[in-house]
Amino acid sequence: MKRVDNYEVTLAWVEGREAVSHTGNLSTDGKAIFSYELQIGDTGENGKKIVRDYTARGSYGFRSQTTSCHVGMLRYIRGAKEQPIVV
Repeated sequence: MKRVDNYEVTLAWVEGREAVSHTGNLSTDGKAIFSYELQIGDTGENGKKIVRDYTARGSYGFRSQTTSCHVGMLRYIRGAKEQPIVV
């Protein structure tokens, strides 16, 4: 699979496509999205994208600075018709 930038991975996730970042730290199978090997997002039964908030003040607790950045990128994704729900 061709490696892409982080933005392209987030867009692939909302569009239901597979993608891996150039570093391999952010990836999606189209349904779930991962920061390293930690699942930070999923697709609900109704197709809604749901993000788990692994930031310092988030409901899932802080994991790492990079994971926090990945979660932050998912809060608003340019070009996405519907924005993910952050829990």
